[in-house]
Amino acid sequence: MKEYITLITILLLVSCKSETKNDTNQTVQVEQKEQADNKEITTKREIESKGTFLCKINGKDWSYTKASGIVSRHRKTKKRTAIITFTKQLDKGKESVQLFYDVDKNILEEATAILKLPKKGGGKMSAMYRIQLNGSKRLPESEISGTIDLSNATAASGTAEVSKMKIRFEEGNLEDETMSAITFTPLNFSGIGYSDSEKLFGSQNND
Repeated sequence: MKEYITLITILLLVSCKSETKNDTNQTVQVEQKEQADNKEITTKREIESKGTFLCKINGKDWSYTKASGIVSRHRKTKKRTAIITFTKQLDKGKESVQLFYDVDKNILEEATAILKLPKKGGGKMSAMYRIQLNGSKRLPESEISGTIDLSNATAASGTAEVSKMKIRFEEGNLEDETMSAITFTPLNFSGIGYSDSEKLFGSQNND
């Protein structure tokens, strides 16, 4: 009888030890999976935060987190215009770069930018910049050029060169006076998804 009780006790101890080992293994596996998932999420967030490099603006890297395009035709002039918009999501607010192309002539005719910059007295300001190929409010040394390729029905590619694009408002509020005009390093983009309003809305065109 004693031998029988001893045998049962040993079997119970072995069983408990085995279950404890299995529980420990399962806990380790769950923790490893959670760590891997957290690492993947963190990496994804870092990539989204960093964005895709577009160009340098006054010597500093500028990246975007979202890009899109729209192509439309003016109702009266029949001119086709492509607008490519690059947006950078910040912790507070956004920055953007927009490129306006005359599709018929295949030239960059306008560029704009909105940057969050330090202002005098502290804080940030939205600095708005604009340059037009045929605009009158340009610095003598300013330049704008570029081309666009819409041979792909859904993805645009192109180039742009912009220098000495002048701020439009509140120049006196800039903490860094050198930011009163900005220059992009020559940029190239490709694979930017775009929509053609003529295909979306048929024969309806812009006013």
